[in-house]
Amino acid sequence: MDDVDSAELVSRLVVVSSRLTRAFRRVIGNENSLAALRALAVVEQYQPVRVGHFAQGYLSSQPAATKLLARLEEAGLVVREPSPTDGRASQFSLTEAGRARLAENRSIMIEQMQPYFESLSVEERQSVDRALGLVSDFLKDRHPVDGVDEPDDESDSDSAAG
Repeated sequence: MDDVDSAELVSRLVVVSSRLTRAFRRVIGNENSLAALRALAVVEQYQPVRVGHFAQGYLSSQPAATKLLARLEEAGLVVREPSPTDGRASQFSLTEAGRARLAENRSIMIEQMQPYFESLSVEERQSVDRALGLVSDFLKDRHPVDGVDEPDDESDSDSAAG
């Protein structure tokens, strides 16, 4: 197999990722559901997660993150608990309903794509699996949220949400 230019590979990865995201948006439907699902996925990834850490993972401001987490809490999809290390701050985790909502939507996405992957050869599926593993490893090593300390002013935003 011929070598592939790394810049071209990254460019194609970004394009495919964007197209995949748009395809899932069409399957899932309205924008509010998509925002909630994206938020639930961020909570799942970092839980228990404080507002500042969530905002970094969700790529939003802390006030916007506080409002979104409050809506998810009101819907029963996340639970707020006091932080064990800072009594002024809160941390959020998925509830059973939150986990079920994520699982349901992921099942829809899997149903959409699985027939294509079943049509691939074993070697092609193994290649995709290796590529996904490499991208996942990169994200674990380089994702900035994982390496950043909690902001000091986080408890102020937590209290603004009530």
